[in-house]
Amino acid sequence: LGLGGLYVWAALSPLTVLLANALNAPVERAIARGYLNDARRLLNASPRLTVIGITGSYGKTSVKNFLGALLSARYNVLMTPESFNTPMGIVRTVREQLRPTHEIFLAEMGAKQPGDIRELCELTRPRYGVITAVGEQHLETFHSLDNILHTKFELADAIPAGGRVFLNTGSEPIRAHRPSVTADAVTYAADGSPADYTAADIAVSGSGSSFTVTAPDGETRRYATRLL
Repeated sequence: LGLGGLYVWAALSPLTVLLANALNAPVERAIARGYLNDARRLLNASPRLTVIGITGSYGKTSVKNFLGALLSARYNVLMTPESFNTPMGIVRTVREQLRPTHEIFLAEMGAKQPGDIRELCELTRPRYGVITAVGEQHLETFHSLDNILHTKFELADAIPAGGRVFLNTGSEPIRAHRPSVTADAVTYAADGSPADYTAADIAVSGSGSSFTVTAPDGETRRYATRLL
């Protein structure tokens, strides 16, 4: 090969890559820890900030965007951009965008294995939570629907006294797991399932959607949105 060829072989050798990764891993973990601690410090320095955690197998990015649009009419809202729903994604959002003037932080929370949502809750300490749906997503790492269900409900477990979790009981796994929730919970559904708030008479046209919401006391109100 010659000396130059040996250098190239060494640079591309799988063993060399493994050794480099092994040497870099402690440094990378230390850097990540530093970023996490910095984000935690910034959140702790914002006692007036209300954190809302949003998780689910699907629908969480849409719900985050809907809530962001609604709440921004009255509050100064920060939300994780796009699908920044991992620890480092939330850390980056906090470190780069959180300001003392923010009143609400919408934190989308993704998971690929048990404990992921708990880790995000320990970082952000949400006062409110929304669990949108539970389905067979990331089964290659979760291995079972039951593991997915319990991981999503790590958000409900993290809600403190005085907080509240919102549960879509139109999702059958959520409906079945609802009795085990100890946090103050509000349920909602749009498929005829029993819930505190239900949406019915859903109509879609070229100009958007309309639907009737029924509240726990029986009051009904018609709503319209340009969203399809």
